[in-house]
Amino acid sequence: MTTSDPERHRTIAQVNRMLRSILEAETLEHFFWVGGRIDRFYQSDLGHVYFDLVDDKSRIKCFLREERAGRFPFDLRNHLDIEVYGDIHFYEERAETQINVMDLRISDESADIKPVIERLRAQGLYPPNKRMPPANIGRIGIITSRSSRAIGDFESAYQSAGERGVLAPVTWKYVALEGDRAAQSIVDAITVLGKDPDIDLIAVIRGGGRPENLAVFDTFEIAQAVIRCDTFIVTGIGHHKDSTLADDVADYAASTPTAVAHYLADLCLRSLPAKTVAFRRYSEQSAATKSSPHDHVSGNTPIQTSSPATNQHSQPVASPSRFSNVLIVILLVLAVASIAFLIAVMIAQT
Repeated sequence: MTTSDPERHRTIAQVNRMLRSILEAETLEHFFWVGGRIDRFYQSDLGHVYFDLVDDKSRIKCFLREERAGRFPFDLRNHLDIEVYGDIHFYEERAETQINVMDLRISDESADIKPVIERLRAQGLYPPNKRMPPANIGRIGIITSRSSRAIGDFESAYQSAGERGVLAPVTWKYVALEGDRAAQSIVDAITVLGKDPDIDLIAVIRGGGRPENLAVFDTFEIAQAVIRCDTFIVTGIGHHKDSTLADDVADYAASTPTAVAHYLADLCLRSLPAKTVAFRRYSEQSAATKSSPHDHVSGNTPIQTSSPATNQHSQPVASPSRFSNVLIVILLVLAVASIAFLIAVMIAQT
């Protein structure tokens, strides 16, 4: 066991200060070019630009001052391949490194191959025309991997956010989310569900992952399929800070699969007339009171109840006030009859 040496104890601030002195001694004002793809792009109210520069394995934060941000002949945005010129700065409080960007340019990769957005724009597909959600939702199609954790997150949130009797049933379409087949698998699923007349809304969901795991949703093929699909499309890809081109072109982009579930449950409730919602609640409550403890339906399976049109000729349920009125009338009739009977008896005796 080593002996305690006061000179070998450091505070967090001292450690971070030491790291800064070491790092900046080697890199400060040693300018260099480094290439990657823009991710988590953000521009503050003051005009300063913040983004991550990422490749297949790594990322680093970048900072571009407002006075430099507006001088480039192209728009900075997520998914753009660029090279930045600058030096490294280290921030002690958070122990974070950041490139202080002095200049930047479109990378050779982007110069040789048109960016995906430019290809979409050339076909007249970008920016896409975002649609309003459907007024009536009879069934929802969901695209994800069979092994995705997003399935459990979605089902739990969907059932708890809505009401079992009014939620639209779900059709699951399982695809590959990673690998060489992923892009075509997702495109095929969008095409199939988009042609299904029973599907009123499509959701594409997957859990979080590293940038390279989500890269398939930045491809031209998927963006094109989403834009060209005639069915309203919702995306919930990754975590809150993740952003893909599929999110950008979808009709509605939620931050997570759980957020998709809450959004869809709310759409289901709002798409039904108030009287229909009340009728389904009443029907479900009545069925629950008549069923035995062994007759419960799994909460993971939305109930598809019959539409109001199929019940429009059913016998209306009498309200308590109507029964009261009928009872009063019967009592009055009986009272009048009794009085008449007594009068007749008295007359007969006289």
